[in-house]
Amino acid sequence: MSATDARTLSEFASKELVRGFGIPTAREALVGDASEAVAAARGTGGPVALKLCGDAIAHKTERDLVRLGVFGDAAVARAADELLAKARPEDGEVGLLVAEMVGGKRELIAGLIRDPNFGPCVMLGLGGILAEALGDVAFARVPVSPHRARGLLDDLQAARVVSEPFRGEPAIDREALAAVVLGLSRLAEARPDVASVDLNPLIVSDGRPVAVDALVELASVEVAASPKGERGARTDREILERLDPLFKPKGIVVAGVSSHPGKFGSVAYHNLRRFGYRGELFPINRDGAEVLGAQTLRDIREVPEGAADLVFVCTPFQANIDLLRAAAARGVRAAFIASGGYAETGQEGRALQDELVRTARELGMVVAGPNGQGVISTPLSMCAQIVAPYPPPGRISVASQSGNLVSSYLNYAT
Repeated sequence: MSATDARTLSEFASKELVRGFGIPTAREALVGDASEAVAAARGTGGPVALKLCGDAIAHKTERDLVRLGVFGDAAVARAADELLAKARPEDGEVGLLVAEMVGGKRELIAGLIRDPNFGPCVMLGLGGILAEALGDVAFARVPVSPHRARGLLDDLQAARVVSEPFRGEPAIDREALAAVVLGLSRLAEARPDVASVDLNPLIVSDGRPVAVDALVELASVEVAASPKGERGARTDREILERLDPLFKPKGIVVAGVSSHPGKFGSVAYHNLRRFGYRGELFPINRDGAEVLGAQTLRDIREVPEGAADLVFVCTPFQANIDLLRAAAARGVRAAFIASGGYAETGQEGRALQDELVRTARELGMVVAGPNGQGVISTPLSMCAQIVAPYPPPGRISVASQSGNLVSSYLNYAT
């Protein structure tokens, strides 16, 4: 196995990359010396921005590597010489970026990040020098739908600054802004080696966003001859699709449903029915008893093959390994394990938990838990949990290690 070091692309190369995904940038040229800079500036027919450009130069403003509004041959040549003189040995190969000046009173920031928990996300916010100070940003998980891309602007507190006419400038073209968001989303899917993209600022010029600065960071990429299906070999889309059985199951097996209304299995089964889960439910009770007016199954092997994606496990820990194997044989691809008796109890419990993880990996099954409270997916009206609160649909997601903490959130939301 070998690895390549993480690195940034130059501003010029970063813009070339994002332009390939439909993101508009300022007209510009990369040149090597003052005379070439003069020729490039003449081609714009107006004032230009000059910047020292190189793969190792990420933050130019802090090093005084930007000259704005430069006009005339003498001024351009002088600015070019000044910038080249500021190059450092650690900058490596450098050039001069000569770009047209883009006019506009309003600025946005857009970008791409890869969150270790939520995966690739597109970001949109108030841009320019105040971006970090104000922190008015919104995020959307990749892949971003056209509808979500058009509405992302409305998540900003200061959305009216660009969504409405401002100081003689028109409202932003929402379709043009959505195209930037969708371009970043496509880039995230097509280029898993891109760790982040920073478009700051996006100047709103005549109502249309134009990227006048860009920084792309490439991730440290491990090249391994590992079989497909191992974590490092999956794309972002494959990772998200692998979680679908947990959050979007077509059917749910509830294992350990008791006729006692206070038992975990009964509470989970009750919540799924009460809040109108839209898929099929398969309650399992070892005696085949009637629970909540419905006949239960005695064994998970009675579940029709392929009818359920998720098993909600409330059985004693001693039975759970065999249960997972039987569930996988019926086409179940995810398990939420509410059962306790694992790592929270000590070393023996830790060994049992490790065995549970190994079994799930062997079966190719996604597992959440053990000793968990439950999972909620409001788009499916799915409340598969061992407590009562069920929040209204919305755009906020919560993942919590603490059941008490997430229950407090749920109580507040409901």
